[in-house]
Amino acid sequence: MKPEDREYSIKRFAVGGVSCPACHAKLERDAKWCEGCGFTGAETLRMFGESAPELLPILDPAGIWSAKGRKMIGAELKLLGKRFPQIKWRICLIALEPEVNLSLFGFWLFNASPLAPGESAEDRAWTILLVVDSNSGRTSVTTGYRSEVWLSEKMWLTTLAVMAEPLGKGLADLAVVNFLKRARKLFDTAWERSQIQLTEK
Repeated sequence: MKPEDREYSIKRFAVGGVSCPACHAKLERDAKWCEGCGFTGAETLRMFGESAPELLPILDPAGIWSAKGRKMIGAELKLLGKRFPQIKWRICLIALEPEVNLSLFGFWLFNASPLAPGESAEDRAWTILLVVDSNSGRTSVTTGYRSEVWLSEKMWLTTLAVMAEPLGKGLADLAVVNFLKRARKLFDTAWERSQIQLTEK
């Protein structure tokens, strides 16, 4: 293997393609709109407005989580931060109306939120946003382009699935902890896979 081939490359480690947040059709990475449904990111600005809050590690605008719940989630985020410092995790618990498309809401929140003080565009590219609808128990993940290549859509769906039981019991904090623990295991596996690929000749 040539030395330059050992350098980090997003495409080298990609396990899943980019998908449309509206219809979930596979997209080219540089696509300006979805050829399947015609979706463009600008549509979410018309749906949800142009002002979005900063993407803090834990977003809970309705104050649903208890101090204990926030502490549990914070502890898991700290472990993930130590293991994968380049990945920035953001958790949002919000009450939405049933007709709101959660995937589109997550896409809007991720892209319309201004960069926080000290946050760079590169940080946002490594960000993973989990949105939980406290009204319905629906969940959605939105990823930056540098973090999305590590896990496939199927892997994310299995990770979200571990949230179903605690969410059904009204334990959103425990559901998020389960999600983060599962994600940490999958990223460990993805990292090991990438190291094997780097050493292959």
